[in-house]
Amino acid sequence: MLLFVVAILRYSYLFITTNVKFFSAAMLCGIACVVSMHGTAQVCTYVISGSVTDEQNHPIIGAVVLVEDAPALGSVTDTGGHFHISEACSGHTYVLCRADGFTTGRAHLHVTGNSTVHFTLHTNQLAEVVINDVRTPQELHTLSATSLKGLERFQAMGKSLGDALKDLPGLNAIQTGPNISKPVIHGLHSNRVLLMNNGVRQEGQQWGSEHAPEIDPFVANRITVVKGAASVRYGADAIGGVVLLDPDPLPATKQVSGGVSLIGQSNGRMGNAAATVQGKTGDKGIAWRVQGSTKKAGNFSTPNYLMKNTGVEELNMSAHAGYKRKRWEAEAYFSRFQSKNGIFEGAHAGNITDLLAAIGRSRPLTESVFSYDIARSYQATVHNLAKLSGIYHFANEGHLEAIAARQADLREEYDVSLPYTKDPTLLSKPQVSFQLITHSAELMYVQPSHNGFSGNVGIAGNTQGNVFRGIRYLIPNFRTYSGGAFVIERYQRGKFTYEAGARYDYRWQRVYQRNPNTLATYNTTLTFANPTATAGVIWKAAKRLSVSANVGSAWRAPSVNELYIHGVHFSDASYQDGDSTLKAERAWNMAATLHYHTARLRTTVDVYRNQIGNFIYETPQSQPVTLLSGTFPAFQFTQHHVTISGVDGSLQYDVVKHVTLQSRATIVRGYNNTTQQWLIYMPADRYENGVVFNLHQLGKLNEPYLSVENVTTLRQTRVPQNLDYAAPPAGYSIFNASIGFSMHVRKKKVQADITAANITNVAYRDYLDKMRYYTDNIGLNFIVKTRINF
Repeated sequence: MLLFVVAILRYSYLFITTNVKFFSAAMLCGIACVVSMHGTAQVCTYVISGSVTDEQNHPIIGAVVLVEDAPALGSVTDTGGHFHISEACSGHTYVLCRADGFTTGRAHLHVTGNSTVHFTLHTNQLAEVVINDVRTPQELHTLSATSLKGLERFQAMGKSLGDALKDLPGLNAIQTGPNISKPVIHGLHSNRVLLMNNGVRQEGQQWGSEHAPEIDPFVANRITVVKGAASVRYGADAIGGVVLLDPDPLPATKQVSGGVSLIGQSNGRMGNAAATVQGKTGDKGIAWRVQGSTKKAGNFSTPNYLMKNTGVEELNMSAHAGYKRKRWEAEAYFSRFQSKNGIFEGAHAGNITDLLAAIGRSRPLTESVFSYDIARSYQATVHNLAKLSGIYHFANEGHLEAIAARQADLREEYDVSLPYTKDPTLLSKPQVSFQLITHSAELMYVQPSHNGFSGNVGIAGNTQGNVFRGIRYLIPNFRTYSGGAFVIERYQRGKFTYEAGARYDYRWQRVYQRNPNTLATYNTTLTFANPTATAGVIWKAAKRLSVSANVGSAWRAPSVNELYIHGVHFSDASYQDGDSTLKAERAWNMAATLHYHTARLRTTVDVYRNQIGNFIYETPQSQPVTLLSGTFPAFQFTQHHVTISGVDGSLQYDVVKHVTLQSRATIVRGYNNTTQQWLIYMPADRYENGVVFNLHQLGKLNEPYLSVENVTTLRQTRVPQNLDYAAPPAGYSIFNASIGFSMHVRKKKVQADITAANITNVAYRDYLDKMRYYTDNIGLNFIVKTRINF
């Protein structure tokens, strides 16, 4: 089956990268042919909704609701015990409801339209264990969470993780040109935002703004963002939040199934293909899945010119297997991410005059013709993750989970500045190379729900070794050992759910340094030990109104680059200096969330305030640095006491049948309490407003839709005066439009979507883009995507 996936990817890759225009035309013709097929198409546009309560009529949070004959259709109950399953098919079916500590509910439905079902679950006193196929992604219920799933997940296909998430309220993306981005949660990013890849904390060289996450979003069917200090559950560093990437549950039947996704994009002439095949070896055998994806793009285009050397290449895969027997289950997982990203050539200057001219110039001198070639400067990344996990279910409905993982992350950066040699071996080597090897383990006991109490307790630890190689010295090698223990307890009574948790982490780190004058080696040992705590409450104020509040404290140790980096970092074309005296950050986060849902109105509002002591950040220096390899903007790591606060929210209102207004807002305020100035590099205010026309059925088309939206980002005026090399760019307003549908042919689902981004081809620069000094963002972009399940 793996050869089958590789073959699909290989031929899809060759096809779509040969001629994107032909690919787009062929896709549209294929869609038209599918639409014109004869035969009976099953209607799969209905919604199954309802609620889940216990015997005392208290809502059960985190219960899993699945359609029995289509386990991919599922939902997890919210703080009010409500669930919502879309794209349910017509006909007779059973709906299953499962929750830890309760008996399983099963309801028969004859779906002929939108349906409602209510489950009352009873405390499970039986010895037989029911194993959940889907686990609740968020162990801290009083923190705000939002997810990409269903149609939103489909529309985000082909985007990087940062770009896929930035349309969610409260999120932005920090960029280094058009091909590198990473998520920003409530103004925080990089080492303050944890990424969980299938239950494993992602460990990579993510300390630079241009170090994009080494994760293929295609591995996850559901992407959940937990906003706020989540360090109690996920460990130190989660000051800003956590991004959870969870795959579908492994298949429960031996029938082989899967899907193929094809994406074409006009800007950069990008081609992207992904394929999945899964099945099970017998009714009680091993469930398995193999998946892979590939991507290739050339030079991206602004409204007025092409950006030289901005191409991207990716080749990724994953394999997943699991086995269940009575009280225990075991899984093995492996993923590989491999990418190559070009760095915009116009970001390099030979002297101060050229650098200042490049920053002040509205149009770079390094214009280009289109090419797929990626020359120096570029970065190449390979990330391998291997995971083994097991669960044992006790007779009391509690269970024990164990995870062990190994990660190997290799990042190489190739500079335009070559060594003074004719040796081809040296000429082909990267200027800098980082290899991070991480071994981690976690053991957690999830207690059964009893008399309103539930929770979990666990221990976790890891060891890391980072080896730096290269022609140019940048950061020292280091070895780290860390461990932590945590407990989370939850109590539900009446309309209230109370939650509290505590954690203690210890980190030992030895840094192996070199004296720049004598070249003698020496080492420095650092230790950090700090507690973390959280407390919160959920109030189900009314049937459709719930309010949650949380206060938490989190901490983060300074990373090695913040402490000891010294030199040119070519990936973001800057000269960086660390500070070995930096102390650990300590954050106090307060947040409140309001959910209000009616038949026509759905709204969520988050308000937060994050006070961070010893906040570490880069500050621009007054003068650039000139070396033999060129002239670069200079940045020094420093730390101050800051306050980051804001509000973000979303609203959907059904004006009339089939017409929905949508609105999202993200507002962040960062203030430097030490200098009594605004904090640099905070996201500008962003507002998204649009309208969606959505029909349940149009001929054989299911849920055809047409959406138009406006994204307005204001100019960031709240910045320290005369500190940055360039003033924040002007605000901008762009329009996007999408049209799409799904349909079933012989019970196989086909989805298609055509999107036009930046329709009016507006030239703009974004404040969170490191390349804004030198170039505009990309212009008009047509994206055609389709997914076919088999």
